[in-house]
Amino acid sequence: REPLFCEKAVVSTQSTGKDPYYSLQKLYNTTLTELKTLPESYPYRKETERLTKERLSLLENAKSVVEFEDALNARCVENVIQEAKSELLLIRKLPAWAPWEPLVGEAPTEQWKWPQ
Repeated sequence: REPLFCEKAVVSTQSTGKDPYYSLQKLYNTTLTELKTLPESYPYRKETERLTKERLSLLENAKSVVEFEDALNARCVENVIQEAKSELLLIRKLPAWAPWEPLVGEAPTEQWKWPQ
């Protein structure tokens, strides 16, 4: 079993704070709030809400960070925190991109054919 904070991880304990449980709980709750800015029918919102609620439930029911890591089959809570931060950054950019909107023009006929 690897240590609670991975020594070889790119992120440092500075990015997780002193309490990784609190950091993750705050990130997951903020993610759920930010997802409400996206259309309810948008598949990314639906799936990300499902996954975030699942992880938040695992976190709240875990007796320790190590138990949470085991439930996620994760080696390092730092990586989980970094992943949650990246997800939140993406969610905040999506309204400007509006990927749920129809295409502004017709896609080339062979665009989705693979291999070309």
